[in-house]
Amino acid sequence: MQKQDFKRKTTGNEETTQEIKLKLQIQKHVRPKVFYNKKFSVPLRKKRKNEYDADEEARLEKIVFGDPSDVINNLLDEQSVTEVLNEPIDTDNQKVIKDENNSDQDILAFNNGESVKLKEKTAAWIDDDDYNYTVNKVQSIQNRKLPIKSSEKLYTTYLENRYKQFVGTPKWAEFEKKDKADNSDNDILKHSCHLEPPNVKNLPKNIIDIKTLKALNKSTHTEGPIVTSVEFHPSSTVALVAGTSGILSLFQVDGHTNNKLHSMQFKKYPISKATFMKNGTEILLGSQHYPYCYTYDLMNGKTYKLPLPYGITNMKRYEVSPDGSLIALCGRRDEIYLLHNSTKELISTLKMNSKCRTLTFTPDSKTLITHGNGSEMYVWDLNTRTCVNRATDDGCICCMSLAISPNGQFIATGSAQGVVNLYDTQTVLQHQSPKPLKIVMNLVTSVTNLKFNSTSEILSAASVEKYNAFKMVHIPSFTVFSNFPTFQTNIGMPQMINFSPGSGYLSISNRTGSALLYRLRHYGNY
Repeated sequence: MQKQDFKRKTTGNEETTQEIKLKLQIQKHVRPKVFYNKKFSVPLRKKRKNEYDADEEARLEKIVFGDPSDVINNLLDEQSVTEVLNEPIDTDNQKVIKDENNSDQDILAFNNGESVKLKEKTAAWIDDDDYNYTVNKVQSIQNRKLPIKSSEKLYTTYLENRYKQFVGTPKWAEFEKKDKADNSDNDILKHSCHLEPPNVKNLPKNIIDIKTLKALNKSTHTEGPIVTSVEFHPSSTVALVAGTSGILSLFQVDGHTNNKLHSMQFKKYPISKATFMKNGTEILLGSQHYPYCYTYDLMNGKTYKLPLPYGITNMKRYEVSPDGSLIALCGRRDEIYLLHNSTKELISTLKMNSKCRTLTFTPDSKTLITHGNGSEMYVWDLNTRTCVNRATDDGCICCMSLAISPNGQFIATGSAQGVVNLYDTQTVLQHQSPKPLKIVMNLVTSVTNLKFNSTSEILSAASVEKYNAFKMVHIPSFTVFSNFPTFQTNIGMPQMINFSPGSGYLSISNRTGSALLYRLRHYGNY
């Protein structure tokens, strides 16, 4: 009985499963419900997006540009932007008599012989993001850090100050236009005299008329035990003196008192070289121990700290091109770095087969000549950044100094063996084995400094390794002046040499903290 009941239960279950299958098949053939309105007998078509709608376009134009009738209403409005001044005017020459009570930012215009003063202009476009983004917020977004902490809070003010620092304010953006005399005279340079064109005379040979004057930095004598830089201003009777103590001083050159005009200290920054740039309105300072440099603006009296590009560890030996656009910097090994003068950004990297120790630009700023631990002078074309010639320096094993005359006619090289070779510039630029015009062997130690005067008549050579190791060569006759230095002359260890723009003064710095000054009477007052 139990087995029969079990069979009945299973057969009942099979019937139920068959019924379920039939119901599912019926549901599949049932027509779905219609959810749209049956009055549409054809499929719906989408409206074209680019269909022209004249009313909609007119509405948008009125919102963006305004109603054309508003322009006419504004022109006839009594409260107009322009106001007529009650000032006398010369209609023929179109000159306005200035009123001292008026603002300098007011703009004068002429309309049918009447003077019209326009109100101060407002910004044409204001971006809300300029006031929302701070320097810290932009750094976090860009995932970077500034090399130097900035005092600006807003990012727009930071970019504006950086642009003014590197490029300056354009003339079209200046509201207040000053006279040219006011622009050239500043707090430092106004106390000095400007240059006069010197009288051109032939320099006699063998004996030079020279007089010892008071040292430039005798009033301070705090620039350091080693005075590494001394240079004259190109257009004023001002000279700078800098040394290893990190102090830069500016003096008025008169030969008698040499009053100090200004002095500044760069803490923990021994100055290896300081030079005038941008026609004497800025000073560039570099050090052999730190990967950054300083610039001092003589016009506003501000100092800026600028990091050097990645990979450049010091700024000991560098030269600024005569046109003021490039800075050539010697690397630690065989590299020569070309930097932009304003931004100090890396433009190109040149490489020699030996270590670069010295370099110089040609007067036209189109060619760079480098020399170092070898017997070859490398000539680089700055337009293509390629080496166009490798000239062999006669008898040189290691070059320590290099100089080119201001007229571009002569090139002088100083070797570690105390030999000075004087070449014609064209032979160095074109030939691989140029012959020197003159070989000067009056020095017995390495020639660490060479300098031409402004008229290319004197070549001075010095060695820092020996007491009173200084000589001057008369270029037209290629003879050495015999009366300087004498046994009574006290130069010390000559470190740096420089002539004034008119060759009236000669300054020699040494390793006893002095910048000696001498007067060359053959030339003008400065």
